[in-house]
Amino acid sequence: MKTDDLIAALAAQPAPQPLWLPGLALRIIGITALACVVFLLVLGPRADLAAALIRPEVVMKTALPALICTIALWLAVRQARPRLHPRAGLAGLALPLGIALGLWLLAFATRAPEARFADVTPPALAECLGLILLISALPATMALRILQRGAPTAPALAGALAGLASSAGAATGYSLFCMQDNPLFYVTWYGAAIGIVTLASAVAGSRMLRW
Repeated sequence: MKTDDLIAALAAQPAPQPLWLPGLALRIIGITALACVVFLLVLGPRADLAAALIRPEVVMKTALPALICTIALWLAVRQARPRLHPRAGLAGLALPLGIALGLWLLAFATRAPEARFADVTPPALAECLGLILLISALPATMALRILQRGAPTAPALAGALAGLASSAGAATGYSLFCMQDNPLFYVTWYGAAIGIVTLASAVAGSRMLRW
């Protein structure tokens, strides 16, 4: 085929439909929600959940990762459009991170020294880290595959945000099962699990989302 003919053929093709970012977000949040629902159907929420939710620190245990998930999810799907600056909006994550730091410092200041880390035991840590990582595995993987439909210009950042959204969503679901209500515990160890998934997704994204 001659060059002119090839150009004419390409020009005659219909323009590709622009990505609908809310659709990408709905797919990611849907998979994450499904993973959380399956987890809660298998192990069940904590028995005293309704009574516990009257306590602010218990509410924040669920609300904080949900807020992180919401912000990170929108930032992640924005990465699919190459014309958008990849770091635009990242400052929005400062809000939940600031709240998390404030909760941790307040709990440290108001709890007796012997009670601050009394519930940090090997079984509790293994349960918390292990289950959040388990719930996150499929959503984080699928989020990366969904972002492959776009054209991220910062693949590692896009992967990190996908992992952050997925793992924060997983932590939101896990919080309804978790009996550890001490902010010193859940801010630290939910944060550690979320950080592991975010880092792993950044590494995976640097390869899977490259174009």
